[in-house]
Amino acid sequence: RTPRGRRARGEATARGEAMFVPVGIKKLTNVAIVRYKSHGTRFEIACYKNTVLAYRSGFEKDLDNVLQSTQIYANVSKGVFAKDEDLINVFGTSDQEAICVIILQKGELQVSDKERKAETEHVFRDAVMTLVEKCVNPATNRPYPPGMIETALRDIHFSVDPKRSAKQQALEALPKLQEIFPIKRAAMRFKVNVRSDKAQELIDFIGENDGEIETNDVGSTEVSLTFTVDPAKYRAFDKFVKDVKGRLEVVTLAVMEEGTSSGTFDEDTMKSTVKQAELDKAEEALAKMEISRPVVARSAPDVQRRATQLETLSSDDANILVKRGPIAALPEEHESRRERFADIDKYQEGWEVELRAREGSSIVDAVFYSPEGDLCKTYADARRKAMAAAKS
Repeated sequence: RTPRGRRARGEATARGEAMFVPVGIKKLTNVAIVRYKSHGTRFEIACYKNTVLAYRSGFEKDLDNVLQSTQIYANVSKGVFAKDEDLINVFGTSDQEAICVIILQKGELQVSDKERKAETEHVFRDAVMTLVEKCVNPATNRPYPPGMIETALRDIHFSVDPKRSAKQQALEALPKLQEIFPIKRAAMRFKVNVRSDKAQELIDFIGENDGEIETNDVGSTEVSLTFTVDPAKYRAFDKFVKDVKGRLEVVTLAVMEEGTSSGTFDEDTMKSTVKQAELDKAEEALAKMEISRPVVARSAPDVQRRATQLETLSSDDANILVKRGPIAALPEEHESRRERFADIDKYQEGWEVELRAREGSSIVDAVFYSPEGDLCKTYADARRKAMAAAKS
């Protein structure tokens, strides 16, 4: 009987006749599913894509623009309706439209991998534009181009949470960006009107918060000041103006010059700064590991080999840029190295350094000599040895 039934259905389909579909099943495609679980029972509703979040945020109020159907499902993808007894048991009613509202508000929105990735990228781009619109290069007071900000965020391994505000996450990333290249929040411009007897108090308050006064219009009974200040000070000024019964007006959200700062700090410099910061962290970790290791006495061959290296590298050579001397005595053109190498002297005084250029290359190598005269070919080796000496 079963094979004959299957053949009959196949013949009916071939003739173009409609197949029988159970009345309890209604299949929907291209939908956003909101799922709600309670009392061990699952309920689902079918919504239009990109409308659920709009409804929850209050931008969309018409249910007809959100729901594809007011029918409550046990499984939308299979088209299985929820049973009325389950609805009454969980929600206390069988009014499906009212239940849809509850599920919309409390249910979990099911998102596909592609949708989740698209939403994450959207929030990431919003974070990039937030930094472009609100931050500047301190040297030029101009914004950075979006491409450079995006590269910097990826270099510090910045990741976004699609459920949180893009602006909040972007400003949280600012301190990490400041570690690899010059960037700061653009100042805000305010206009304040206060009574004449409160003018000096306002001027002092602006100075205490590192603000810059641009205009000062003095009237017979009122004073109007225009000034710029860090946006983080907004709440403090708002409270101050309310206390003196004045008026505070935001004139410009971000004070910046026209143009971009792409020419003043290139991406190659930024990337090298990131790599150097990562190297410094790795070197510090290695140094701590080295300190924890037991000190092993060097054998005679090791001492002889080290003496040979010392003699070879310290001999006169046309490639020596800066002859052996104290780290603090490095010339101004090597100021960045001097500041970086200063850590060694902090752990153990008396270290010396020599800068040598590699033959046929623009790379400069630094070799170090301990107070005992031992040679260290790298900064990491010298730092580890100095830290070990400080601990002993």
